[in-house]
Amino acid sequence: MIKPIKPRKKHAREHAVLIVKPHNIECQTNEWTNQFIMKAFQRGTAEYSPYPTKSPEFGRNMGILKFLNDEKCKKYEHIFFLDDDSPPVDDFAIEFLRSMNKPVAAGITPIVRVKEKTLTCHWSSVVLNDDGKMAHIPPDKLPKHPFKAHRVGGTCLLVARRVLEKLNPPFQKTTFNELCTDVALSEDVYFSDRIREAGFDIWVHPRVQCHHWHNFDLLDIFAILRQTKNVVAAENSA
Repeated sequence: MIKPIKPRKKHAREHAVLIVKPHNIECQTNEWTNQFIMKAFQRGTAEYSPYPTKSPEFGRNMGILKFLNDEKCKKYEHIFFLDDDSPPVDDFAIEFLRSMNKPVAAGITPIVRVKEKTLTCHWSSVVLNDDGKMAHIPPDKLPKHPFKAHRVGGTCLLVARRVLEKLNPPFQKTTFNELCTDVALSEDVYFSDRIREAGFDIWVHPRVQCHHWHNFDLLDIFAILRQTKNVVAAENSA
């Protein structure tokens, strides 16, 4: 059971964060995500800007342009990117990421992929190994302390204004292979690369975890995998 994260300090400025969350064109939203947004607003932490869209990068790009160019948005210090199906487990995730005092701070989201009949499970952050190669984080290998990542997913991501002011549009963009049959580079990977090229590190805190709702919560699958490995290890040592 994940212990609730308490904010380290109360911020004097109200609504210093703009939550940008793309959702499907029918405007349907996950109830857990709605509750997270409403509680953040009621605490005076963040305001919400919804973007009905067929593609996540469309909504996120519109949100960034509004954040940078709309006079009414000058009060916001950060954008917090949130996906409809991946609400943070802890209500105070935004406050906790802000307390890290990093220009880019992210939580983690469980991901399950099936490729060539093989099931792989990992966290959304990608770290750089000592040899310079990228590697996903398996469910049971999560660091205990904040770490730098090469790339992160586009949800549960807090980005400071000074970072976005250094970037040029399009901020997020999906590219496809020559036949347009598969994604060559996803929009969140593109965004992460632009951030690092601008000279900013991407920090991840492993305590800030998200649900990931499909037909079931992928966070539950991670818990089952950890429990299964513990049982197998105990049996082997008996």
